[in-house]
Amino acid sequence: MSAPSILLETSGSEGCPKRIALNYQTLRASALMGQALEALRTGDCWLNCLPQTHVGGLAIHYRCEQAGANMLLHSGFNPERVQQDIEQYAVTHISLVPVMLSKLLDQYGDEPAPESLRTVLMGGDRLPKELAVRAVNAGWPIVVSYGMTETASRITLLRLSVDTIAEWEESDVGPPLPGVSLTIGDAGEVRIRSEQLFPGEEKEVVTGDSGSIDECGHLHIHGRLDDQILSAGYLVDPLEVEQQLLSCPSIRTVAVAGRADSEWGALVVAVTEQPLSSSAHDWIEQNLSSYQRPRYFVVVEQLKRNSSGKLDRQWLKLVVEGVVVEEQVVNDVE
Repeated sequence: MSAPSILLETSGSEGCPKRIALNYQTLRASALMGQALEALRTGDCWLNCLPQTHVGGLAIHYRCEQAGANMLLHSGFNPERVQQDIEQYAVTHISLVPVMLSKLLDQYGDEPAPESLRTVLMGGDRLPKELAVRAVNAGWPIVVSYGMTETASRITLLRLSVDTIAEWEESDVGPPLPGVSLTIGDAGEVRIRSEQLFPGEEKEVVTGDSGSIDECGHLHIHGRLDDQILSAGYLVDPLEVEQQLLSCPSIRTVAVAGRADSEWGALVVAVTEQPLSSSAHDWIEQNLSSYQRPRYFVVVEQLKRNSSGKLDRQWLKLVVEGVVVEEQVVNDVE
């Protein structure tokens, strides 16, 4: 029981994937901890369209086994097929990353959310508020989460609703599950102690994520510590800038990273899939603080994501540091 049961690789979104050992106790603890909040019961059906080589997809097997629920396995994500099977098999649960949710909402169009669904578990990447508002107002039962391979999937859960969505912040991933202890280290890093950690004994994992805990006990994730941009003495959070840029009506996709600069330390650079209009330039000037404004926009055909649906931030860093693509100067450093 205490020996490793499985070896998994992390998503590798920040560089080379790491191999993580999990055993029976960690997998069982993970399955049981969130069962009540996910409203998973005997006879339910969880549609699993996530990669089975990563913990997000694999953990669904153990949740369904513990609860006596059924699992409907897809070999990949196809929004048309997902819609068909939700209706045909009265799917109650589904796990998605934000890009999947966006495509599924587009697939449904003006149709209401499926009546059978009770939980849409979001993970893998930060859920944009605009997308969350769109889904919740259409009746989709969105549950945001935070976790990692080392914890055998999610360790926080937060169910959104029409009553809470207006005040909800993108960084808020909810309170820790029972049995999980969260602290913030001196450098602002999230630290986790839980029975979900291999080898089943209480120990601490330093996540590398920058975070904070609010007065309600909710964990807020502000991004990776090594992704923070120190520009002209200001510490810039790329995820916060991305969130603000996505509020611009003409920006649909964007990713932000820092480009090394001898004078300013680093410059804020944004990567998009479409050139910016003059109105978007004006909007940025009016709505972003001067230190947050991207000094360059790099236009690429498509943002690169890994098999988990996460933005490949290692690729992003290479793009902003000088891959040959079109660049548009947004404004000069003030």
